[in-house]
Amino acid sequence: MRNKIYTLVALMMATLTVTSCLNDDDENKGVSYRDTAIINFTLGQLKQVRDTVTKKGRDSTYTAKFNAAKVKFYIDQAKGLIYNPDSLPYGTDGAHVLTTITAKNSGSVFIKSTKDQSFSYYKSNDSIDFTTPRIFRVYAHSGKEYREYQISVNVHKQRGNVFSWQSLQANSNFASFKSMKAVSTGDKIFVFGTNGSQTSAYVASKANGNSWTKLGKTFTADAYKSVAVQNSKLFVIDKGTVYSSADGNTWKTVVTNNSLKQLVAASPAELFALSASGGLMASKDNGATWTAETLDSNSSLLPVNNINYSLTAFSSDVNRVLLVGTVAGGTKNVSWTKLSYRKGESWSYVESNASKFLLPLYKTLSVVNYDKAALALGVNNSGKLESMLVSRDGGITWKSDKSFAYPTGAQASAAFTAAVDSDEYLWIISGTKVWRGRLNRIGWELNLERLTE
Repeated sequence: MRNKIYTLVALMMATLTVTSCLNDDDENKGVSYRDTAIINFTLGQLKQVRDTVTKKGRDSTYTAKFNAAKVKFYIDQAKGLIYNPDSLPYGTDGAHVLTTITAKNSGSVFIKSTKDQSFSYYKSNDSIDFTTPRIFRVYAHSGKEYREYQISVNVHKQRGNVFSWQSLQANSNFASFKSMKAVSTGDKIFVFGTNGSQTSAYVASKANGNSWTKLGKTFTADAYKSVAVQNSKLFVIDKGTVYSSADGNTWKTVVTNNSLKQLVAASPAELFALSASGGLMASKDNGATWTAETLDSNSSLLPVNNINYSLTAFSSDVNRVLLVGTVAGGTKNVSWTKLSYRKGESWSYVESNASKFLLPLYKTLSVVNYDKAALALGVNNSGKLESMLVSRDGGITWKSDKSFAYPTGAQASAAFTAAVDSDEYLWIISGTKVWRGRLNRIGWELNLERLTE
């Protein structure tokens, strides 16, 4: 969508008459030299201050040239607005901008002063201060009629690879949870937790997060581990019984199957569960029937604790499921992957010889899909927050990324969980504390996609 040319080529007659009055002679000639408009606006090379790291590992900056000629500008002829929906990178110098403006019928272009009401002739080799929107006029050949435009050159005010966190109101109801699991569906965030004797759940709006409502349904103590979302519907397996809910309040019993132990993952086409015999099973009909899955390695390598998954869409009907967790005995974390809803596709055990980049053992582990990668976070065995680790190769390696940082002041708790909502906000719940954050550039990309849909 970014490659679309945001220029309105066809001008409506009603719009043109706002700034020009065509006489009969003009209409007979087929072309009017009285009307005019800006039909193209582009930028030249700009200076940009960029971040870097010195050889000694210290943060530093340097100035480079940024070729802004390919940045697309939208021209709204009806409203007289020209702007770039996708802002220029952080650090771009918006005070010294070279532009190229093309006017219809070779009209004359003038720019308004920032100090008074005067206008001066625009020159393409003059540097213009676009730190605030500027007013331009393009005059017809007659010198009487003109169209006026407000031109904005938008520059990001925040660094893209920085998490912006918001601390939300603490929820004292989470204090009783010994362990918990958060999921997101639609416009809601759900937190399922256990107090040791039963699983209960709370829900909040993703747009708020300061007000949580307790759900009426409770489950057995370990059911919180067995929560997953498929196509905006919640699923839970509790003592072999599969339940589903569209809102978390009303639950439907789908089937009771004693061979099912724990729901571990979901794709748009399939649900996946550990079996009582130690294998993996899948359902392609919303939990009604289940069949054994094919594994390319021994089932003893399947995770049994701290089980999480992330989902990466390859196409509208093919998704890669990454299953992560700790093996029996707690000796190591493992990863398995599968292309969901491809006939005959088996689960593949992810082997890695890169010992330096293996996923370390966590006391409490959460893995979510973020920035088109698997993001691991949680509490280590020393009771402290473990550094966030990112895997962009399907679980083969897990590496730190300074862009991914916890909220300032965040502390570990025995009950820890994380989830990502449909607006790409990462939610962290640690004990009673709740945070919501997002990488700045992820927000920019999402807003641009929605603007240009």
